[in-house]
Amino acid sequence: MMNMEYSQEHLIPLLQAIDQQLGDVPLTLTAELAQTKLSFSELLNLEVGDIIKCSRSTGENVDVFAENTLIGWGEVLMIDGVLTVRIADIRNARLPDMDESMKSGRETVTGEMTHAAAR
Repeated sequence: MMNMEYSQEHLIPLLQAIDQQLGDVPLTLTAELAQTKLSFSELLNLEVGDIIKCSRSTGENVDVFAENTLIGWGEVLMIDGVLTVRIADIRNARLPDMDESMKSGRETVTGEMTHAAAR
């Protein structure tokens, strides 16, 4: 088993280097209002003016995704005639505890981030 120690003092320069290299890479941000299920037949029968019932109630926050990864939640607003989303909460997707995963030999999952321990 590989003995690796990742302390905060080692991670900060690593994250800064990643930011310098990838900081300008464009990402697609998506705010998802709601999801619902329809049968194929219901989908084919949709007409202009039909109402689709959504899974969320009025005033509920929308999900905010970066490249299909949930990063937080937001409130839908209309500002100067433009539909906008104000971030209400950011998902806690901290880096995994690498020391523990190395010691245990298990995979550590935190939020959407996964770190497989060295075997």
